[in-house]
Amino acid sequence: EMIKQQWRKIGVDIDIKGMDANQQLNAYAVLTEHTKILSFEPHLHAPGARMCLEASWGYTVETINCVGYDHNWVRGYDYDDDHAPLLPKGTVLHIVGYMNHSPTNKNVPDPRNWQGSGNRSVANMFIDLGNRVSLTDEQFIAEMKAFEAQYANPLFRMAITLTEIAPVGLLVALISAALLRKSGFMPAKATA
Repeated sequence: EMIKQQWRKIGVDIDIKGMDANQQLNAYAVLTEHTKILSFEPHLHAPGARMCLEASWGYTVETINCVGYDHNWVRGYDYDDDHAPLLPKGTVLHIVGYMNHSPTNKNVPDPRNWQGSGNRSVANMFIDLGNRVSLTDEQFIAEMKAFEAQYANPLFRMAITLTEIAPVGLLVALISAALLRKSGFMPAKATA
């Protein structure tokens, strides 16, 4: 039976300087068991602008998720069961918090002051409240084989590949079309 666990990494040494829009916090945890990540739920406070979750094992470093953050609209990101990241024991999880403690962040009441960690709404937190499931060796191997079988299907593999590149291709096409509609963007050169 799978054991549901909640991995919470609280940044106890939060040090956010006043009037600085580009600050970064880092926290790490080593997985002691094979793990399936069910959800990613960044939790920062007012200066929070973005949070990322990375996983490292061996020579591999993967960004699992990276999302913008607004403390007025906190949300979690659930993975579909057949697309949830599977991580071997020994994997190093790394959460990165990006902080904007400047006048450009309307959530910060007074950006001139330093802020640290704590449970008050005016203090700061740096936590991933997402859920994880611990897996036995047998469960982990079974989950990996199920994904391997899915990935062997060329239609599935093509769909996965297209979801990675299609949004970028569409964006480039739309920007190119908008620019090329303007007659002054690339005027024809006079020939002699």
